[in-house]
Formats: sequence, C-alpha cells, structure tokens
Amino acid sequence: TTAATLEHFTINFTITNLPYTSDLENPDSARFRDTRRDMNTLLDRLLKESSIGPDFQGCETTGFRYGSSS
Repeated sequence: TTAATLEHFTINFTITNLPYTSDLENPDSARFRDTRRDMNTLLDRLLKESSIGPDFQGCETTGFRYGSSS
C-alpha cells in the first residue's frame, strides 16, 4: 500500500453579500479573524460533504481582496 500524497490547491471566488472594508486587509483585525474563521468553517463543511470529502484535510483562508461582482 502506498501513502496518499497531500495536494494543495487554490480556490478563488466572489462573496457578493460581504461588503469589503479595509480591515479585511489586516490579518490582525477582528473582522479579518472572524471572517476567516467563518469562511474556513463553511468551506470545511461544504468540502467534507463533496466527492473529495473522504480525503479532505481542511482549508485555510489566506486573504481577502476587493473585487467586482459585475
């Protein structure tokens, strides 16, 4: 039996109901920390219930940036 290889991947998406504010640029701000915690929780739940669920190890939100939803 061979050991499974850990694969890292990046997902980018737009959150249309979260107004961007400058405190989301600062990883030390309460808003950044709270939003990162919420995103990690929601994404973990979603991905654990997907086809990759049995192999899914967890996710990490690394940053937020302003984007246009149009």
